[in-house]
Amino acid sequence: MIATLRGKILEVHAFFLVLEINGIGYQIKASSPVLSKSKAGEDRLFYIHDHVREDLRDLYGFGSWSEQEFFEKLLNISGVGPKVALTLMSVGPIDQVKSAVMRGDLSLLTSVPGVGKKTAQKIILELKGQLVEDEAALPGDSEVADALVSLGYTLQQARDVLKSIPQEVSSIPERIKIALKYLSK
Repeated sequence: MIATLRGKILEVHAFFLVLEINGIGYQIKASSPVLSKSKAGEDRLFYIHDHVREDLRDLYGFGSWSEQEFFEKLLNISGVGPKVALTLMSVGPIDQVKSAVMRGDLSLLTSVPGVGKKTAQKIILELKGQLVEDEAALPGDSEVADALVSLGYTLQQARDVLKSIPQEVSSIPERIKIALKYLSK
């Protein structure tokens, strides 16, 4: 499976972009917020969900591990496929979508094409408990985890070490330094 891709963005379209790596162009589907931050000609790293079916293989790109994880949590819900999950993530910033799920905001979720009332209720029911666990972390912890993963540590190692860092340390650079000290032992 492909975990990340780094390359030069050749083109940005309405629902996907083309990322060139060593002369090969990869079509990467992405949410509106990711596409709006992408500019042709820039070098960029994308966290990838490699979606394989018997008749199709699609690459979905995200700006962070936390976005990719949320996408995969959505895919684990019966009735939510990659297209609906990506559209849900395009409603607004990922924190806004997570907040809507936490509040049980059916109107925001049902505003997405392909998401009816039953599917929205299922999303809220299945994700609410998972997101409460995620919210227990400090707001910058996803950036700290992304930094550690980019340095070669696994996401599980990053999560484990984040639990060991004192809550009083709120500066992201300081949390990264402490995490690296713990991981180097």
